[in-house]
Amino acid sequence: MIKRFAVIMAVIMMITFAACINTTPGIDPSSGPERDGRANLKTPDPKDEGGAYSATEAPTEAPEQIVDELGVRISGAEHFQRYLTFRTILVYEEDGDTFLDGMIFNDYVKPITCAVDVVYTAEDGSELARARLQTRDGKYLLVLQPGENVVYARILTDTTLTELEYEMEFDKDIGVKPIN
Repeated sequence: MIKRFAVIMAVIMMITFAACINTTPGIDPSSGPERDGRANLKTPDPKDEGGAYSATEAPTEAPEQIVDELGVRISGAEHFQRYLTFRTILVYEEDGDTFLDGMIFNDYVKPITCAVDVVYTAEDGSELARARLQTRDGKYLLVLQPGENVVYARILTDTTLTELEYEMEFDKDIGVKPIN
């Protein structure tokens, strides 16, 4: 009987002692976030008042990093150009005029607006020809939907361009940005 009483008293004491200790994890503001973005957790000291932190230990907010919809940090004005790829560009002459037909692939999740010129430069650095790309509906401000987008240009020149190198140049005044 005494053994049974001692066991019951031991169980009651353990339950009472366990109820007095707060072992709920709390955020440790002194260590800051880990590399993977999760906060460090610490077990509060039972001597603390409910594990609360003093005003001097209050966590400070880290500056938010601006990221795009895909979680990539926006690093500058040219950031969204990385999502645009020029594909299947064909330059040809017909009835004395020079034309460019092509595709721009938008890898971003939202439509992107921009204006793009095709630029031909001579070996001496002088500009031979320049033309603004257009959409099928004839607009020079491109609204590039996610996926493939057809573009074209009529290049006004007296020079044969079909075998020459060209560059695509984004209009910096308009920029390259998603439509929200």
